Amino acid sequence: MTYIMGASGAGKTSLLNALCDRIGLKRGDSLTGEIRLNDRYKLTQQTYGKFGSYVMQDDILFRYFTVKEAFTFAARLKLKCSEAQQDRRINDLITELGLTACQDTPIGGIL
Repeated sequence: MTYIMGASGAGKTSLLNALCDRIGLKRGDSLTGEIRLNDRYKLTQQTYGKFGSYVMQDDILFRYFTVKEAFTFAARLKLKCSEAQQDRRINDLITELGLTACQDTPIGGIL
């Protein structure tokens, strides 16, 4: 798993948008180059979905969902494997992110 961290405005979201081909270009602009995963697999919008995903920062998270419920909701929509496999991946992710202690805490929202 890779984490992208940095100050606000550092370009984290722009990088992720470029990696998964979510950049809307204005007329006359272009984005060129080739992205490879481990110098082996050419990364396209189609292949990106096989190796990773990310939730855009303006995605809607239901404020009454717990951390685990939010991950479960996303997994059920995105992953094409059994629910048992999804649940294992969710638990692994929660552990890896250090969220075990708060996995049953509601996400909350803007007051």
